[in-house]
Amino acid sequence: LSAAVCYGVLTLVFRRLAQHSAADGALVPVRLVLAGRSVTLTALVDTGNTLADPVSGRPVMVAEGERLAGLFPQDCRPSPGDLRDPAAALTRLGKGAWRSRFRLLPYRSVGVDRGLLLAVRMDSLELDGRRGGPALVALSPTAVSDGGGYQALIGAGDGM
Repeated sequence: LSAAVCYGVLTLVFRRLAQHSAADGALVPVRLVLAGRSVTLTALVDTGNTLADPVSGRPVMVAEGERLAGLFPQDCRPSPGDLRDPAAALTRLGKGAWRSRFRLLPYRSVGVDRGLLLAVRMDSLELDGRRGGPALVALSPTAVSDGGGYQALIGAGDGM
Protein backbone atom coordinates (compact mmCIF):
# COMPACT_ATOMS: atom_id res chain seq x y z
CA LEU A 1 0.00 0.00 0.00
CA SER A 2 2.81 2.44 0.86
CA ALA A 3 4.53 1.66 -2.46
CA ALA A 4 1.35 2.55 -4.33
CA VAL A 5 0.97 5.80 -2.40
CA CYS A 6 4.64 6.73 -3.04
CA TYR A 7 4.20 5.93 -6.73
CA GLY A 8 1.11 8.14 -6.93
CA VAL A 9 2.76 11.06 -5.13
CA LEU A 10 5.92 10.86 -7.24
CA THR A 11 3.88 10.67 -10.44
CA LEU A 12 1.99 13.84 -9.53
CA VAL A 13 5.19 15.66 -8.54
CA PHE A 14 7.05 14.78 -11.74
CA ARG A 15 4.07 15.61 -13.96
CA ARG A 16 3.81 19.01 -12.33
CA LEU A 17 7.55 19.64 -12.76
CA ALA A 18 7.41 18.64 -16.43
CA GLN A 19 4.59 21.03 -17.34
CA HIS A 20 5.47 24.20 -19.16
CA SER A 21 3.73 27.44 -18.38
CA ALA A 22 3.73 31.06 -19.41
CA ALA A 23 4.58 32.05 -15.83
CA ASP A 24 7.96 30.35 -15.93
CA GLY A 25 8.80 31.86 -19.34
CA ALA A 26 8.76 28.51 -21.13
CA LEU A 27 5.74 29.45 -23.27
CA VAL A 28 5.58 32.71 -25.20
CA PRO A 29 3.14 34.15 -27.75
CA VAL A 30 4.50 34.49 -31.29
CA ARG A 31 2.85 36.47 -34.08
CA LEU A 32 3.96 35.70 -37.62
CA VAL A 33 3.25 38.05 -40.56
CA LEU A 34 3.41 36.98 -44.21
CA ALA A 35 2.20 39.10 -47.12
CA GLY A 36 -0.20 41.11 -44.96
CA ARG A 37 -1.70 38.07 -43.19
CA SER A 38 -0.88 37.10 -39.62
CA VAL A 39 -1.26 34.19 -37.24
CA THR A 40 -0.57 33.95 -33.52
CA LEU A 41 0.87 30.78 -31.98
CA THR A 42 2.19 29.70 -28.62
CA ALA A 43 5.87 28.75 -28.73
CA LEU A 44 7.92 26.68 -26.32
CA VAL A 45 11.31 28.19 -25.54
CA ASP A 46 13.37 25.07 -26.18
CA THR A 47 16.99 25.11 -25.02
CA GLY A 48 17.68 22.09 -27.23
CA ASN A 49 16.51 23.77 -30.44
CA THR A 50 19.67 24.80 -32.27
CA LEU A 51 18.22 24.79 -35.79
CA ALA A 52 19.85 27.54 -37.82
CA ASP A 53 19.81 28.71 -41.42
CA PRO A 54 23.00 27.30 -42.97
CA VAL A 55 23.33 30.36 -45.24
CA SER A 56 22.95 33.19 -42.71
CA GLY A 57 23.55 31.34 -39.44
CA ARG A 58 20.39 32.94 -37.98
CA PRO A 59 18.15 30.84 -35.73
CA VAL A 60 15.05 29.21 -37.18
CA MET A 61 11.72 28.73 -35.44
CA VAL A 62 9.93 25.41 -36.01
CA ALA A 63 6.13 25.62 -36.31
CA GLU A 64 3.38 23.16 -37.09
CA GLY A 65 2.96 23.59 -40.84
CA GLU A 66 -0.80 23.07 -40.88
CA ARG A 67 -1.27 25.89 -38.33
CA LEU A 68 0.26 28.35 -40.82
CA ALA A 69 -1.92 27.42 -43.81
CA GLY A 70 -3.98 30.61 -43.52
CA LEU A 71 -0.90 32.75 -44.19
CA PHE A 72 -0.52 31.52 -47.76
CA PRO A 73 -2.53 32.25 -50.92
CA GLN A 74 -4.37 29.12 -52.09
CA ASP A 75 -1.97 28.41 -54.98
CA CYS A 76 1.13 28.72 -52.76
CA ARG A 77 -0.21 26.90 -49.70
CA PRO A 78 1.88 23.89 -48.62
CA SER A 79 -0.30 20.80 -48.26
CA PRO A 80 0.28 18.07 -45.63
CA GLY A 81 1.88 16.02 -48.42
CA ASP A 82 4.23 18.92 -49.22
CA LEU A 83 5.34 19.04 -45.60
CA ARG A 84 6.19 15.32 -45.66
CA ASP A 85 8.09 15.65 -48.97
CA PRO A 86 9.77 19.07 -48.79
CA ALA A 87 11.99 18.56 -51.86
CA ALA A 88 8.97 17.99 -54.11
CA ALA A 89 7.17 20.85 -52.35
CA LEU A 90 9.99 23.26 -53.17
CA THR A 91 9.67 22.32 -56.84
CA ARG A 92 5.91 22.94 -56.77
CA LEU A 93 5.85 26.03 -54.53
CA GLY A 94 9.07 27.75 -55.54
CA LYS A 95 7.65 29.52 -58.56
CA GLY A 96 6.74 33.08 -59.40
CA ALA A 97 6.74 35.79 -56.76
CA TRP A 98 6.95 33.24 -53.92
CA ARG A 99 10.10 31.55 -55.23
CA SER A 100 12.43 33.50 -52.94
CA ARG A 101 10.30 32.80 -49.84
CA PHE A 102 10.74 29.02 -49.70
CA ARG A 103 13.87 26.98 -49.04
CA LEU A 104 14.95 23.62 -47.69
CA LEU A 105 16.60 23.30 -44.29
CA PRO A 106 18.68 20.29 -43.32
CA TYR A 107 18.23 19.10 -39.74
CA ARG A 108 19.11 16.32 -37.31
CA SER A 109 17.11 15.18 -34.33
CA VAL A 110 16.60 12.14 -32.17
CA GLY A 111 15.82 9.31 -34.57
CA VAL A 112 16.54 11.41 -37.70
CA ASP A 113 20.14 11.46 -38.86
CA ARG A 114 19.54 13.54 -42.00
CA GLY A 115 16.26 15.23 -42.74
CA LEU A 116 14.85 18.20 -44.62
CA LEU A 117 12.21 20.70 -43.59
CA LEU A 118 10.40 23.14 -45.84
CA ALA A 119 10.99 26.66 -44.54
CA VAL A 120 9.45 30.00 -45.41
CA ARG A 121 10.77 33.52 -44.88
CA MET A 122 8.22 35.53 -42.90
CA ASP A 123 7.96 39.30 -43.25
CA SER A 124 8.14 39.70 -39.49
CA LEU A 125 8.02 37.77 -36.25
CA GLU A 126 6.78 39.27 -33.00
CA LEU A 127 8.01 37.32 -29.97
CA ASP A 128 6.36 37.98 -26.62
CA GLY A 129 5.36 41.48 -27.73
CA ARG A 130 8.80 42.38 -29.15
CA ARG A 131 8.69 43.01 -32.88
CA GLY A 132 11.47 41.56 -34.99
CA GLY A 133 12.35 41.68 -38.64
CA PRO A 134 12.15 38.96 -41.26
CA ALA A 135 12.57 35.44 -39.89
CA LEU A 136 12.85 31.94 -41.27
CA VAL A 137 10.24 29.47 -40.00
CA ALA A 138 10.56 25.74 -40.64
CA LEU A 139 7.25 23.96 -41.27
CA SER A 140 6.95 20.76 -39.28
CA PRO A 141 4.84 17.99 -40.85
CA THR A 142 3.84 16.78 -37.37
CA ALA A 143 2.68 18.33 -34.12
CA VAL A 144 5.52 19.74 -32.02
CA SER A 145 3.66 19.24 -28.72
CA ASP A 146 2.27 15.98 -27.36
CA GLY A 147 -0.62 17.66 -25.59
CA GLY A 148 -1.19 20.61 -27.92
CA GLY A 149 -0.07 23.22 -25.37
CA TYR A 150 2.15 24.93 -27.95
CA GLN A 151 2.45 24.97 -31.74
CA ALA A 152 6.03 26.13 -32.25
CA LEU A 153 9.55 25.71 -30.90
CA ILE A 154 12.05 28.51 -30.55
CA GLY A 155 15.60 28.34 -29.23
CA ALA A 156 16.34 29.85 -25.82
CA GLY A 157 18.93 32.32 -27.07
CA ASP A 158 17.33 33.18 -30.38
CA GLY A 159 16.43 36.78 -29.64
CA MET A 160 14.57 36.87 -32.94
